[in-house]
Amino acid sequence: MTPREGVDYVSGPSPAALKRAGKDFVCRYVSTPGNPKNITKTEVKSLQKANIDIVIVFETTAARSLAGYSAGVYDATSALEQAKAAGGPADSAIYFAVDFDATEDEQLVINRYLLGAAHVLGKNKVGVYGGIWVVKRALEAGICKYGWQTYAWSGGRLYEKAHIYQYKNGVYIAGANCDLDRAYRADFGQWYYEPPKPIGPQDEEPYWQWLRWQLGEGEYKNHGSDPKWRPLSLPKRVPASWWIRKIAFLAARKMKHK
Repeated sequence: MTPREGVDYVSGPSPAALKRAGKDFVCRYVSTPGNPKNITKTEVKSLQKANIDIVIVFETTAARSLAGYSAGVYDATSALEQAKAAGGPADSAIYFAVDFDATEDEQLVINRYLLGAAHVLGKNKVGVYGGIWVVKRALEAGICKYGWQTYAWSGGRLYEKAHIYQYKNGVYIAGANCDLDRAYRADFGQWYYEPPKPIGPQDEEPYWQWLRWQLGEGEYKNHGSDPKWRPLSLPKRVPASWWIRKIAFLAARKMKHK
């Protein structure tokens, strides 16, 4: 997919200014309750009105994640309460910031912190923000679902499984200091994301009906073009590979029963 452009900030520009700058998502803070950098309900409403997606990150101090499992439980509980109070979903995905160049030994404690967060949110609602190694270790260990990588502590490399990449700091948009981000996945932890609906049996049935009707099978046998036996109109979004597989299958089945 084409990467989406977004920003993160403490105090940002208006949604209209973000749109003019080509940004369609923001990463926003929750931290200690009442902290002025935290996202507010008023801000959420204005962003949603402008169709700008929202991602939440929890951060108090840079090395908070070194406090381990119980801190992860506590912070995730607080973060979710704040996100919901601002208008977010009850199952909001939340990133947790590791805002320093953590070592491999420190990663063990960081992973415990993320596991504590997962105890509250569920693993598939937990993300980690940090340099390439923090994100890579956490994702490859299966500790969390989402990875937001910063260019800091990354040596110019982008981890191919990162969901978001923070690629530049200190850019001013309409007078507000912002960091620039790109999202490389359709689902990068944004509020109210709905995955594309897969084609299931209920969706395929019109195709099967149409093919059986064309081949004179089952209830369609000997009814020719009688309108009352004509199935629903065939949807148009059918790839060529689908036709090849289905027609070959039905033709083979028809030959088998002759």
